[in-house]
Amino acid sequence: MKSEIAIIGAGRIAYSLCSALVKSNYKIKTVVSRNINSAKALAEKFGIKNYSDDVQSIDKSAKVFFLSVPDSEIRSVANKLSKCKLGFRNSLFIHLSGAENISLLNALRKKGAATASLHIMQTFPSKKIMSLKEVHAAIETDDPSAYKYLTSLSSILGMIPYKIDSASKVYYHLAGVFASNFLAGNLYSSHQLLKLINVNNEKVSFDILNSTIHTTLKNIRNNGAAFALSGPVDRGDIKTIKRHLTALKKLSDKKPESNYFNLLLNNYIEQSLNLLNLVKEKHGSLNKKHIEIEKLLVQELRETVKSK
Repeated sequence: MKSEIAIIGAGRIAYSLCSALVKSNYKIKTVVSRNINSAKALAEKFGIKNYSDDVQSIDKSAKVFFLSVPDSEIRSVANKLSKCKLGFRNSLFIHLSGAENISLLNALRKKGAATASLHIMQTFPSKKIMSLKEVHAAIETDDPSAYKYLTSLSSILGMIPYKIDSASKVYYHLAGVFASNFLAGNLYSSHQLLKLINVNNEKVSFDILNSTIHTTLKNIRNNGAAFALSGPVDRGDIKTIKRHLTALKKLSDKKPESNYFNLLLNNYIEQSLNLLNLVKEKHGSLNKKHIEIEKLLVQELRETVKSK
């Protein structure tokens, strides 16, 4: 049953979620945001008649509530909702955080409502609508009816639902940070290095790296991360690694007013050490050249710690 929905919060993810819900014929009863203009913009975008900046205005006919608010605001918004005149025992409240668990909704649970979280493993860098098709959706709840509803909703929206427990959720979110946020950070670092050879346009920088990025991702998907590994750490090329380290140290010395290249040096050392774990998985063990690289990197890491 497609119960009437209320959207609380009008930020980036709300646009993509509303788009998917409307296309799948879910009825969004109202949009509420602390900024009335934000609520109006989201409501008008998807033809939603009701919008407000006050949760007290939510009609009792709404039975499913998506809290699309920043993590730091989930508890306070849940507390405000718990003071509304709603049919809590027949309602489901869902927050969209990947890091926070459903305990933030306890004020609503005490009222008899079902609570859950639905985290969509997709990036939402702006209000531009992102497709949810074939995106994994982690469902956290201890209520069977809530799980059934969200499993059905996720499938109807074209997502791939799966259950996650509260205790393990932080690791799930960390995995997303490493895969997405740190990838963006590494590509930013690549661009900063390409700027040193006068490639100042970030799009051109990406185009230069495009082939190796996508080939690596394809190989990871087909064969796993370890067997997609190539480069100096994998082949035991300590000479090239020393050259990299020397170049990064020169950049650190050249621009002492900024700690960015110091961070980049540390990042290179730590990530190279991590790559040795992939080498172990790929080859079964480290050979003599790999062990020499490990010793060098550990020593360099100690030196960077001492210099702080």
